[in-house]
Amino acid sequence: MRNLMEMVLATISNCNVTLGSMNSLKPPMRRLLQIDLQVIFTTFLLLLLVIFSSWLRCCNGEKFHIFIFTAYNLSTFLLTYSLSLMHDAPCRNKLFPIWAMLLMIAFRSSNSISLYSLDDNEQWKRNNWQLLTKLIRLVWLMELYFCDGSKVGVAARCLGFILAVKFLERARAMMAASRHSLEENTDVVVDHMMREHKRGGVSSVEVDPVSMRGYTYLVRGEEERWRRLGKKEAALAPNYRMTLGIDKLITYNPQLFTQVWNCKGRLLSSERDLHYKLKDTCLSFALFKLLRLRYAGYLLPQKAHENAWKLTRNGLLSHEDGYKRAFRVVEVELTFLFDFFYTKYGIIFHPSWLTTKLMELMGIAISIWAMTSLMKHHQRDNNKCNCLLTNMLNGLSGDIFITSLMITSFIIMELIQYFFMSFSEWAKMILICQYVQKKSWQESAHIESMIRAICGVWLLKPWEQKLHQYSFLDSYSYKPSRLLNNRIMAAFIDQTRDGQKESPPIQLSAEVKQAVFHALKLKNGTDLDNGHASLRRNNESKKLLWACRLETETQVIMVWHIATSFCEHRLPVRSDLPRTRDFLVATSLSKYLAYLAIIQARVFFGRCKTMEDWIKEMEKVGGGHSAHKGTIIEWGSWLENLLVNDIRDEEKIWKILANFWVELVLYMAPSNDVKAHAEHLAKGGEFVTHLWALLSHAGIKRKASH
Repeated sequence: MRNLMEMVLATISNCNVTLGSMNSLKPPMRRLLQIDLQVIFTTFLLLLLVIFSSWLRCCNGEKFHIFIFTAYNLSTFLLTYSLSLMHDAPCRNKLFPIWAMLLMIAFRSSNSISLYSLDDNEQWKRNNWQLLTKLIRLVWLMELYFCDGSKVGVAARCLGFILAVKFLERARAMMAASRHSLEENTDVVVDHMMREHKRGGVSSVEVDPVSMRGYTYLVRGEEERWRRLGKKEAALAPNYRMTLGIDKLITYNPQLFTQVWNCKGRLLSSERDLHYKLKDTCLSFALFKLLRLRYAGYLLPQKAHENAWKLTRNGLLSHEDGYKRAFRVVEVELTFLFDFFYTKYGIIFHPSWLTTKLMELMGIAISIWAMTSLMKHHQRDNNKCNCLLTNMLNGLSGDIFITSLMITSFIIMELIQYFFMSFSEWAKMILICQYVQKKSWQESAHIESMIRAICGVWLLKPWEQKLHQYSFLDSYSYKPSRLLNNRIMAAFIDQTRDGQKESPPIQLSAEVKQAVFHALKLKNGTDLDNGHASLRRNNESKKLLWACRLETETQVIMVWHIATSFCEHRLPVRSDLPRTRDFLVATSLSKYLAYLAIIQARVFFGRCKTMEDWIKEMEKVGGGHSAHKGTIIEWGSWLENLLVNDIRDEEKIWKILANFWVELVLYMAPSNDVKAHAEHLAKGGEFVTHLWALLSHAGIKRKASH
């Protein structure tokens, strides 16, 4: 990046013009310099957006997301403004249409991000009309500048084809991910699940979650072969099912999932695929389709949830380290969900679109050849334009430099996208399905080696894999900057209140994942409560159950968080001993759930200057000597006193807290707000979203009351 900026600065200095002397230039020259600089800046901005947007789902940094948001929105303005400047330029340059088309392609070329906000999918018509106006402006520009040169014509036509493909990819991706489209186009999956569980399918067969016998999830095929015949029907209510006759279904392969698990090929054998990583890719894709139904508002039969619960409990979690496999399946599943909503992979890997993508690749190769050939013969008409900006060292034209820069950026963008696309989960899933369906592939060692190599590469983490933290003790006295947190800035950015400073996030540890999934495996029913069972198992329900029966769940979280935080400071693990598993689980999940439900309580602690003052005040509250009766501060302190003074056994205290927080995080996971979870996927992801996905399939929900 530094070297590239030096080249740009050197270019400007060698054009007999400097930024400081722009005011001394004649208006035509000033306009041309403005166009050149803006084209360069817009190209760099789009290049950075394409490169870094791939990290959107695995990075939660605030500065990173501000950059992506700014680049995403600023590029729209700059592109429109650049087209206007080229259209009204005082000198006609036949490379302007090439520049404009390269900018338009870069603007909509990124496969790794087709939108920034989930709401853009619901407004796909408006966004497509806005893009269409840019295309009209581009056509108008080409009418003004298009010359008779054959090489210009070849380059323009190839770039036009590429632009059309990019435009259709984005338009179809946004339309397919809209709720209205999902309601209309996913009923084939709903009908399949209904038919399988109500008409003698898996309901009459005892499913085996280890061998996957009896599970007929849809993996691939219905996207291409399914269509609705006759007149287009109105969208159905989300909870209704379309009654489909056999004549309304184009044949698809509902047995592909079974074929994957029964494949005799060496690649998927138990010896080669020891941890089911390849097979689980298809399982994740099938579960992603079911999760997508929830966004559309469809409900699945209870039998489907029961079989999914058996799959989770007796299949994924059947081994001691089964939590690793269960978590991996959910991670890949949510990767597919993120790609479907926020990228163009769902359309690019559609069976009917792969041929178009290959044609686009050929168009890219031809257009690059045409543009490089064109530059060898290009000369700007210096006499008509009287342009001094064309002269650089060694006689190099400024137009040639900018065009070369744009072509290089264009090549880099396309290579990056094809690279990430080739190693995406979608590519892996398609290769595995093709391997299962083609006997010749199963007999080819070279193809098996290629698939194994591709499936073994994980370019990006599926999500940030961190737990955000909020510590009441560390943040109660925090005062945010009034420069950004005031009534004026509230119209532009989210405001941070007093005491709401987040602690640095921590890595999601294996101990936390193991504890949560172990608790899930031990569940007998499908109803969750907010900590009752953990207290009963530890024979402490009589003393502590009151702290689970507060008015709101937020109060429960903060009361237990305050008690846990106080125990952390009062009963710290000795520095010469490793932290116990229960201590790590309890403190990590306590601060994570507190982060999800921050409550301001700074007023009470206004007179506390140090941690020692805070502890003394808490002890007064716990002893009943405070005026702050009936607050979460009092309840939290009272709970801490019961734990420390009545139980006394430090090991048991941390066991009680760990079991409680594990049960509570499972209790908080179920939610009907599918959109909120989908939005978090584009912000680095959340641990609770992974639990939500798993519990949704199993039909596990909260108890109606406690």
